[in-house]
Amino acid sequence: MIRLILPVTICITLPWGANADTTCENIPYSAENCVRTVACVGDQGLYFDGQARGWNEGAVTGQISDGVTCEGTWTSDGPMGAGIAEMTCEDGTDIRVLYHTQDNETGALIGRGTDTRGRNIQVWSGTNVLAFLTKDGAVGPALPCTSGPIPMS
Repeated sequence: MIRLILPVTICITLPWGANADTTCENIPYSAENCVRTVACVGDQGLYFDGQARGWNEGAVTGQISDGVTCEGTWTSDGPMGAGIAEMTCEDGTDIRVLYHTQDNETGALIGRGTDTRGRNIQVWSGTNVLAFLTKDGAVGPALPCTSGPIPMS
């Protein structure tokens, strides 16, 4: 499963990523597994959108809303456990996130970390991440960032 929180994998061909494969499908227990990963970056309205691929470990790639792409890896200590995701961005920024798996089968996780620019990172990942981020009565999903909710699609 993908337990990555800033584990981000994105592709330019995807409507929600910059360097991801054109397909992202939840395939439990498979190295081909893929789930969406989103994150708040700092407190100035930036967000990350990407993918995490693999099971128990894998690649994460994505793009920050300012156009900076990032890639790295994530590892997990097993079902319903904790994990670490680390990425390096094209501008030289490094990101490290610790996360806790919420649901192994869907890749749902929540995590927190920081980057080398001193920004706090809040991460959510999983097959149903957008449904999770949609509050009752809301028109659509939104990241609950400190700068204010950031609409996602």
